[in-house]
Amino acid sequence: MSHMPAADTAVLTLDGDSLGIAALARLAAGATRLALSDAAWDRIGEARAVVDRIVEAGVPAYGITTGFGSQKDFAVDPRRDAAFNLAVLTGHATRAPGRRAPAAVIRAALAVQLNGWARGWSGVRPALCAAQLARANAGVAPDVRTGSSVGASDIVALSQLALPLVGRASDGLALDGLASVPPLDGLAAKEAMSLLNSNALTLAAGALALAEVKRLLDALDLAAAMSLEGFRGHPGAWSETVERAHPQAGHAASGQALRRLLADSALWQPGAPRLLQDPLSLRCAPQIHGAARTALAWAWEAWEGALNAVADNPLVDRATGAAVSHGSMETTLLAVALDALRLAIAKAIEASGERVHKLQWPSFSGLPAGLAAESGAAGGVQFLNLGHIAAAKVAAARIAAQPVALQYRGQVCDGVEDVGGMAPFAVEETERQLDAAWTAVTVEAAVAVWAIARRDLPVDGLGLGLRDPWRAIRPLLPIGREGEVPFDLAPIETWLRAWEPAALR
Repeated sequence: MSHMPAADTAVLTLDGDSLGIAALARLAAGATRLALSDAAWDRIGEARAVVDRIVEAGVPAYGITTGFGSQKDFAVDPRRDAAFNLAVLTGHATRAPGRRAPAAVIRAALAVQLNGWARGWSGVRPALCAAQLARANAGVAPDVRTGSSVGASDIVALSQLALPLVGRASDGLALDGLASVPPLDGLAAKEAMSLLNSNALTLAAGALALAEVKRLLDALDLAAAMSLEGFRGHPGAWSETVERAHPQAGHAASGQALRRLLADSALWQPGAPRLLQDPLSLRCAPQIHGAARTALAWAWEAWEGALNAVADNPLVDRATGAAVSHGSMETTLLAVALDALRLAIAKAIEASGERVHKLQWPSFSGLPAGLAAESGAAGGVQFLNLGHIAAAKVAAARIAAQPVALQYRGQVCDGVEDVGGMAPFAVEETERQLDAAWTAVTVEAAVAVWAIARRDLPVDGLGLGLRDPWRAIRPLLPIGREGEVPFDLAPIETWLRAWEPAALR
C-alpha cells in the first residue's frame, strides 16, 4: 500500500539517504509537502518488530527496557511502557525562557526527524511516523523554546515539540491551534527516546542558515563588483590568469562570479582603471570570498551528511535484532565546520567594510569627502553615518565569529554526559553573524552605487550583471536630499536578500 500524497501535490519524498539543504529550505518555506518512500515504510516496520521482540524477551536495552541517562541501570516494567514514555516526554519538556523556534525551523525539523526514522534504525511504530507526517504537512508550529541544548541531542526543545503529538500542550496552557491534527493514542516502548534524542532542530536551523550564507556570498560578490566600478579599480586582479597560477576551488568560483558580474564593463578597457594596483580589500576579493566559499562547501557537506544520518540512541539493528548504544548524537564536526565558516565570513565582511571607507576617502577615491556633491560641511554618505554603521556591523560579525566548539563545561547526568558538541551555539552565532553581515553588505552596495552616481558613469558601461542591481538600488538612495528625512537602509537590504545572480535564474 502506498503512503504517498496525491500525484498533483508538490512532494518531497524522504528516503533517509537523499535529503539536501536546498530541498529542506524549500520545504521550510512551505513550497512542498512531505512523504516517506515505500521502502522507508518497510524499514520502519521491520525495525519496530525488533523493538517489540526485545520488549517481549525482557532483554536489557538502553531506553527500551531501561531508563535514560544516569537512570539507565533501572528496568522499566513493560506494563508501564506507555505511561513511562509519556512521563519521559513530559518531564524532559521543562520550559526555560528563550527564543521561540520559528515555524520554518519547526517544519524543517520535523522533516529531519522523519528522514532519520526512514532509515529504519530507530524502531518507532509506523503509526507514530504517520502522525508526525500529518503534523508536518499540517504546518504545526507549537511554542518550542530553543537554547537548552549543548549539541548532544535537542532533548528539551524536541520534547516540547512532541507533546502536542500526544495531546499535551507544549506550553502547559493551550494546544496552539493544533486540535485539527488528531493526537496519537499514546506512546510505545522506545518512542519517547526517538522523539527527543536527535539534533533535528539544530540541523534544521543550521541548514536554513547555510542556505542563507550561500545567498550572502552571492551578495558579497555583487557589492564587491559594484565597489570596483565605483572605485574605478583594476579588474585584472580578478582575472582567470590569476586563478591558473593560484589553483584553489573557492578562489576560482568567486573569480568566475565576479567576472560574470563585470562582463562587458568599461573597466576592462585599457586605461579605464585609475590605479596600477588597488588596495587589498579590492584586489583580494576573489581570494577572501573564495575562502568563505570553500568553508561553506565543507560545512554544506558535513550538514547534508548529518541530515541523512541517525543520531537516535540506541540503534535498532534489523540484521541482528540487537539494540546498539552509541554516541552519534555528538556534533563536534558540525560546530567546527560552522566555526570555520563564521571566521571566513567575518574576514569577508571586514574586507567589505574596508571597501566602504576606500570609496569615500578622497585620497583613495579621488572624489569629494564622503561622496558629497562638493567639498563642504554637509552631504554625502559620511553625513548619513554609513561608515559608522558599517564599522558597527563589521564588529558584530567579528564578535559572532568567535569559535564555540571548545566552550562546553558540563557534567550532565551525574557525569555520564561529560562532553558536548556545541553545534546549537554554532548555529545561533551563525544566525547572529548573518544579521550583521547582511547590513554590512547593504552599506557597501549603497556606497558603491553612490560612488558610481557621483562619477556620473553611464549604466551601459557597467558590468552586465550590475546594471539591474544599479537600477534597483539607485532610486532608493537619497542623493541630493541628505539631511531632509532619515535614510532607511531596510529597502536595499530587503532587495539584496532576495537578489539572485542572473545565471541562476
